[in-house]
Amino acid sequence: MSIEYIKDGFRTELTNDLSNPVKVHEICLKLLSEVAKVLGINQGVKSTEDGWIVVNKLIEMSNEYVLARFYAENSCLADKLHVNELVLGMLIRDSITCMEKIRSIALGLLPGKQAN
Repeated sequence: MSIEYIKDGFRTELTNDLSNPVKVHEICLKLLSEVAKVLGINQGVKSTEDGWIVVNKLIEMSNEYVLARFYAENSCLADKLHVNELVLGMLIRDSITCMEKIRSIALGLLPGKQAN
C-alpha cells in the first residue's frame, strides 16, 4: 500500500474529509508514516511529534526547508477547531500543500522505477 498511498491514496482520503481539520492532520500523519516506510526511515508515525522526526529527515534528504513551515501549520491544525472559518480553510489548504510537498519530495527521492 505504501507507494500507492503516497502517489494518490491520500488524495482520495482527503476528498472525503476536507472540512474536518482533525482528519486532515491524521491523513498527513498517515502519509508521513507511509513515506517513512518507503524511504527506509526507521520511525513509526503515531503522533505529531513522530511526524516531526520524519519531516526533519525529509528536510535533511532534500534540503526543502519550506516543508517545516507547512508541517508546523499542519501540526497545530487539530487545535484550531474554534477559529474563524476563513482561517480554518486557509490552514486546511496549507496542510494540503504540505502533503503535496511531502509527496513530491518522497517520489523524488525514490529510484526511477518505484516513483512511476
